[in-house]
Amino acid sequence: MIKIIQAAAALLIIAGTFSVSAQEINCKDHTAVKEKLKAIHETDQQIRSRIKKEMPSGDVSKIKEMALEMKASDKQNQLYISQLLDQCGWPEGLTAEESSAIFLVIDHADIAFMQKYLPVLESQAQVGNVSKSDLATIRDRVQMLTGKKQAYGTQTFKVGNEVYVWPVDQETMLDDRRKEMGLPSMQEYIGMLNNAYKSKVIWDKQLTVEEAASKMAKKTK
Repeated sequence: MIKIIQAAAALLIIAGTFSVSAQEINCKDHTAVKEKLKAIHETDQQIRSRIKKEMPSGDVSKIKEMALEMKASDKQNQLYISQLLDQCGWPEGLTAEESSAIFLVIDHADIAFMQKYLPVLESQAQVGNVSKSDLATIRDRVQMLTGKKQAYGTQTFKVGNEVYVWPVDQETMLDDRRKEMGLPSMQEYIGMLNNAYKSKVIWDKQLTVEEAASKMAKKTK
């Protein structure tokens, strides 16, 4: 799936599909902001659910088409969220779903976008607007995408029929860190991954970042 989405993203860049422009947001219109965030949450989850359901069909053309749709939707959502946070800050009085919409858009963006808004997520996690488990996930993703070991063991990658846990820093203290962030033990998490992926999950504690990156690079060729 990742390979298909990457190809689709490249096509979008070449075609110049993203023709969006910045616009002012009325920060005082809380109703409009909340409605927009609900819509973003719905579109973000719907397209991913559709792709997941389509994957078993093996219809590459259809999956690529849906991946293009997803990337276009993500780009639109990122534009709105960046404008919202830059112009208004984190809105007050959001529901869990509305706060989740902001997190999901950041989580599904590129590394530069993640790094820019990670401090915002960290500050909002301190006041309960972002769950600690979500914060742990995006912290780990930033670490993985910048070629570093992760702290909480949330990030994996798939090569063929095998799923690998991205290298973890100081793994002897991992379960303590996971507990602090509201995450299950690593053993429980691996069991959950086994059920989700229907594939063998490998946590090789000797795997280096360089070796993991090499495995990831091979799967996209």
